[in-house]
Amino acid sequence: MKLKFKSLQSIGAERESVIQKQIQKIRKEISLWDFSSKNKEAREILLRTNVSSFSFCRVRVEKDSVVAIDSRLKFVSLTVNNLEKLYHSQPAKTTFQKQTFLIKKAIVYLDTLLAISKRIFEISELEIRKKTKGKDLQWELDLLIDEVDRIASLAEFRYLHLFGGDYAKSSRTASMWFINEKNGSLFRVYIATMTSKALGLRSLDGNYLTLSNSTLLQKKIEETILKIKEERKQLQSVLD
Repeated sequence: MKLKFKSLQSIGAERESVIQKQIQKIRKEISLWDFSSKNKEAREILLRTNVSSFSFCRVRVEKDSVVAIDSRLKFVSLTVNNLEKLYHSQPAKTTFQKQTFLIKKAIVYLDTLLAISKRIFEISELEIRKKTKGKDLQWELDLLIDEVDRIASLAEFRYLHLFGGDYAKSSRTASMWFINEKNGSLFRVYIATMTSKALGLRSLDGNYLTLSNSTLLQKKIEETILKIKEERKQLQSVLD
């Protein structure tokens, strides 16, 4: 029997659709878990986010962390949903189409990073107003910072890791050359490092930002948001 040919774009869209269904199932399961006084044991969830055998997102779920974990899953879902739309709408057969797809894919991830950063800013405001338990907010903050690093490690296009620093201006090996579709000239595209450390969400020794000084946290997050917006604007200019 002759198998129906499927393009990489079609396979990509199907993969994101499967991940989305997986996320929905996990969120529903977590909401139904019994964390009564008689059943306080923590549980683990495994979310496979790529075809790689090492691409599992492992999260330990405890009674007090359910809301924080659901918050992270919302952002995973946001990325997956927008990637699925991109795979359906943007072909990637010709050189110029591949260039466009790469930039649009990077923008999808940047949009999620921006949404995460805005949520972290909201968390800092909640801490200032003492609207939610500090422990719960710190738990969510930690998980969202982990999600930033997950995105930075998995954001790629045909084995080109986009946010790890390989194509940042500071990199000595940066060599992402694009072809101008109008005149055929070459031009270089840079993509800034988008790890939690690079964005100021972790200290240089790897520690998470904390809510102990919410005012300082807000200042750092404002800088993070500005950096992501500037990078998004820079990449959008390549398309324009």
